[in-house]
Amino acid sequence: MYNAGMWFVLSLLALLMLSGRRTAEKKAATGIDSMAMAWLQQAVAMPLIVVSLFFAKFYWPSQLPVFFWELLAAYVALQAVYLYCYYRAVAIADISFVAPLMTLFSAGNMVGAYIILGQVPSVSGAIGATFIIAGAWIISRAKRHADEASKAAHKTALILVVVAITVCSVFSNIEVKMLRMSNPTSYNFYTSLLTVPFVILVTMLILKSRRRSSKTYWNSVHTSVQSNLWPLAIVGVTYTINMLATYQAKVIAPNQAYVGAIKATSVLPVVILGVLLFKEKVSGKQWLGIGSMLVGLALIAVNL
Repeated sequence: MYNAGMWFVLSLLALLMLSGRRTAEKKAATGIDSMAMAWLQQAVAMPLIVVSLFFAKFYWPSQLPVFFWELLAAYVALQAVYLYCYYRAVAIADISFVAPLMTLFSAGNMVGAYIILGQVPSVSGAIGATFIIAGAWIISRAKRHADEASKAAHKTALILVVVAITVCSVFSNIEVKMLRMSNPTSYNFYTSLLTVPFVILVTMLILKSRRRSSKTYWNSVHTSVQSNLWPLAIVGVTYTINMLATYQAKVIAPNQAYVGAIKATSVLPVVILGVLLFKEKVSGKQWLGIGSMLVGLALIAVNL
């Protein structure tokens, strides 16, 4: 009973932190290059991640099996793809369009949990996933665009979100295997420590292929960070709490996909904040899509 209640409470905590984090990321992403945001969100969280190591057992590299590091290498590469796609999407499209589509992760994650972890979803969980997919489709078709440029940008964002969800459905399940070999604090430290330099390396290679000056890029990042210190500070705090709560919940939950399903309900406060803070418009059809996804999440929650 303790674990049953605790993983649910931790999932709700992660949900609240994710809502705040997504809103702060939107504010920062509008002023910072999407490639920079892909690594900045973990870089600004590193001081807190290091502090968290003092509150739990730390696993030294020699204490972890080779399979852990093999999985971690795959995880870092996949997360780099995910981070770039997500931040590029929120940079070119309304967050009220991107956030609901990201709840498709609930369905993809359930499939990944079955294939990778052998965790079989219930009938209500499968039906719930169908409602989520239907809701995301309604939203993607209902978004009104001010002009052709906006229409093209949202179409590109849709493709980016699909790619992000696909790779996330893979690494969110392989990370459960790594969490079982270590613990949330050590795992969070190693993933962030390796992901940040890897994404920076990929960024430098992309800049080189586009014949862009790395010096100009870093000057731009420095200027952008200085003008977005508070949003980035919020990202750092909410990211750390969100990930630690998520990892612990995944370890003790009966099906790790249920944790992601609960967090997916962050779409509603994120959309509302998008309307209030960024003056974004949400149509009736979009609300219908959001309602469909919330019904799907309720059906998944029956498994709690």
